[in-house]
Amino acid sequence: MNDKEIMDMIKSHEGYREKVYFDSVGVPTGGYGHAFLEGSRIPGIVADILFEEDYKSAMSDYEILAKRHGLELNNVRRGVIIDMLFNMGIVRVHKFRKMLLALSIGDWSKAALEMLDSKWARQVGNRSTYLAELMRKGE
Repeated sequence: MNDKEIMDMIKSHEGYREKVYFDSVGVPTGGYGHAFLEGSRIPGIVADILFEEDYKSAMSDYEILAKRHGLELNNVRRGVIIDMLFNMGIVRVHKFRKMLLALSIGDWSKAALEMLDSKWARQVGNRSTYLAELMRKGE
């Protein structure tokens, strides 16, 4: 068997799974039987593809959020929200009710304060400080 035939055989045995699942022994697995173990190597090209897909999701989530809350943000503030969406997803960003209200009325300082007054800010440290300052200044 040549390499292509061997790869095709393995792919047919493993099957393709778009979503991560737990295999028969409880290991998180996805793609064509790729085990996601602590310390597993993720090649840069794969990381770039995953990043691009996650970024597209964050962009889509931003459009939903902006429409739902009537947000009209400049590119810097829009970038802050997209960063937050990338980091924690739309469900968690929706929990920032006071921030979203402040954004909808253009109260940038209040929005920044609400960002910093959160479990998220304590978890991500300097990232939240940087993003809150961008939100406050808008530049």
